[in-house]
Amino acid sequence: MIKVYGGVYSRASMVMCVLETLGIAYENIPMAPRSEPTRTPEYLALNPTGKLPALVDGDLVLWESQAILFYLARKYGDGLLWVDTLEQEADLYRWSLFISNQLEVPALDMLLAVKYAQGEPDHSFIAAQQQILERFLPVLEVHLRDREYLAGGKLTVADFHGAAVIAWPKAAGFDYSAYPAIDRWVSRIQALPAQDKVRQQA
Repeated sequence: MIKVYGGVYSRASMVMCVLETLGIAYENIPMAPRSEPTRTPEYLALNPTGKLPALVDGDLVLWESQAILFYLARKYGDGLLWVDTLEQEADLYRWSLFISNQLEVPALDMLLAVKYAQGEPDHSFIAAQQQILERFLPVLEVHLRDREYLAGGKLTVADFHGAAVIAWPKAAGFDYSAYPAIDRWVSRIQALPAQDKVRQQA
């Protein structure tokens, strides 16, 4: 059976949502980010970065959440959660990498600035990350204005990853009202039945 290391409140939730959508049985080994279990020799042998998630599927040990998502869709999806043509695949990679490379770091930094604040969060730091987001969010907003999903006109693993990342700044008080297409997309993905199944494991 597939094993997923990481809890609901980590990137492992993306992996679990994909597994739930594909109908694949898995064992979840709950771990919190930056926790002691992620620093043990046993876990570091699976994921030398000490980050979450890690996936074990038979002899395959895989880390980096997007690599895991792509693998699961390609191996088990039979067309579900993946696109249909090489051109659409290139587009999926393009938008996945855009979110990962341009938006993920400031989005996560905003979340962590609130989550791990000792007292009042550093609002100047949060504002600086918000400026980075607002440089790139208009690109995504235009793309999603007449689309329900990121690529291929269908739900893919890119949506699970992307919507999770874009939701992080909300915890730091970021207002998406200026980006209604993005806001609708995130709400649509977060309302999927697989998301409820994963949240119930919290």
